[in-house]
Amino acid sequence: MTETAGEQWEKQFVLTVEMALYGLILILALALRLFALGRWPLLEQEASLALAAWRFARGIPTPLRGHSPLLFHLNTLLFFLTDGSDSQARLWCVLVGSLIVLLPYGLRRHLGRIGALAAAVLLALSPSFTYFSRAVDGSVIVAFAALGLLVAFTGYLEERRPVYIVAMVVLATVALMAGPSAYTVFALCAAFPVFMLIRARITKDRAPLDVMHTAWREALADASAWRWALTLAGLLFLVFGLAFLYNPLGLQLTLDQLGQWVGGFVFLGQSPWYRILLLLLFYETLTLFLGLVGFFLGRKRGDMFALLLRYWALFAFLFSIVPGYRPPSSVLLLLVPLILAAGQAFEKLWQGLQSAAKEPLFWVLVILSLIVLASAYVQLVSYLAVSVSVYLLRIAALCVFVISAYALFWSIGGPEVPLRAAAFFLLLLLSFVLIRTEVRLNYIQARDPREPMVGTTISPEVLELAQKAAEFSSHLQGDPKVMPWQVDERLEIPLGWYLRHFEQVSYVSRVTAEPQGVGVILPAGAPAPAKYVGLHFDLRSAWLGGKYPLLEWLRWWLGLKSGLPAPQAEEVVLWVRGAVGE
Repeated sequence: MTETAGEQWEKQFVLTVEMALYGLILILALALRLFALGRWPLLEQEASLALAAWRFARGIPTPLRGHSPLLFHLNTLLFFLTDGSDSQARLWCVLVGSLIVLLPYGLRRHLGRIGALAAAVLLALSPSFTYFSRAVDGSVIVAFAALGLLVAFTGYLEERRPVYIVAMVVLATVALMAGPSAYTVFALCAAFPVFMLIRARITKDRAPLDVMHTAWREALADASAWRWALTLAGLLFLVFGLAFLYNPLGLQLTLDQLGQWVGGFVFLGQSPWYRILLLLLFYETLTLFLGLVGFFLGRKRGDMFALLLRYWALFAFLFSIVPGYRPPSSVLLLLVPLILAAGQAFEKLWQGLQSAAKEPLFWVLVILSLIVLASAYVQLVSYLAVSVSVYLLRIAALCVFVISAYALFWSIGGPEVPLRAAAFFLLLLLSFVLIRTEVRLNYIQARDPREPMVGTTISPEVLELAQKAAEFSSHLQGDPKVMPWQVDERLEIPLGWYLRHFEQVSYVSRVTAEPQGVGVILPAGAPAPAKYVGLHFDLRSAWLGGKYPLLEWLRWWLGLKSGLPAPQAEEVVLWVRGAVGE
């Protein structure tokens, strides 16, 4: 049937508006990731990679082990062209962590237009994705590649276009060079056919398995696509893995990713089995809630996309609770299927809200709920500041009042409007929590070890230490870069990155009682050198853990005075020969 001119115009208008919305979401993601990007110093792992790349770019010998080859060579190129900074070291992850919001566009036929937009917004606003996009950490690149693989895989199943084969091979190569979590993605992909075979035997439904088997045979038969794919993958590895053979050790860096992944299987190790689940509850409440709703609503769907999404979530969940150490960045691979399922849930919720929003009673209930919530919040803060039971009684009275209002409207007009009003109110509430968590984690508390996402940190005082060292050099030597420094070799990471511009810095295993250098930087417990005066700076902070009352954690989370102890700090001392005030 031929479309009329009006229908074609309307379709083009919708597409143009949709593309504009994706552009706005991309701008939002970039703004959130770029804002105050250089405020926090690099963490130890970040500083190690940045320092190695900076030295390599200037021909300074440096050990190359354990770094992401992709980020190492990209930062080497950037530092070769520029002077380097904390913001620049994080720039590549910022770009990839922002571009990921465009990938749901390729899944619109499965998520719906609104659902795909909702998934893009959740990717942009996710506190976890924002946090790791603002770090020198290849995990966000691996998550980008994993979502891209899903888009390409589903696209090939439907269209059989060779470009999808090329895209999958290229994305797998990028993930391989980006970080250890790539092997989690490979394990997930390798186990999927086994999952499909087991499902087919249990349900007696072989249709999805046959579709995948047919697609696999056709893909193997497309020799031209594989030639292009392997050629591009080889070129990518040559450029970003070996730096055009300028850095043959890039092959070792790539192999190190597998070693780091295997090393993560420290059974009964450093973190509880529920750590990743705790991160989801603490930082991604909205995504977790909508994602579970999406899986529940789509539980009877048997198409390949629904099966793959459920399998991915199940695999990532089980993998996250294996009793071994999992870095906080592991949460990203579990978030991806949850965000897509949340998009599906929002698509259905949106359809229901469109009709309910025309009812005045709907908005009356929503506004009433928001007013009661604001009042209850004030009472809660008052109770946490001054523990008087009257505030709890007021909260209870407010809850009874709003529940009674919903029950009244239910009895008058039926359950449809009150239920949809409650769903919309809950969505607003969780959205407020999401935004507050986004701001708190990434711009206020990003260096508080008590944050479950953070752990051990590098103190912002290292920035003051580097600034003070430059001031002493200007005062004593007439130039901010020429003053000789002796630094304990245990402090090379991270201080080496912040002292990189000094022309005379030596890292020594032992500093004598009368050092040769004008300036010395030592751990706080080391003996003080003779005739030197020093300034103390925090270097690292760590949370020792422990069980504390829930109310104390709530006070801390709300920014009130809390009884939680301060994190344990490790200090260093900057020693300068003579009086500081001279």
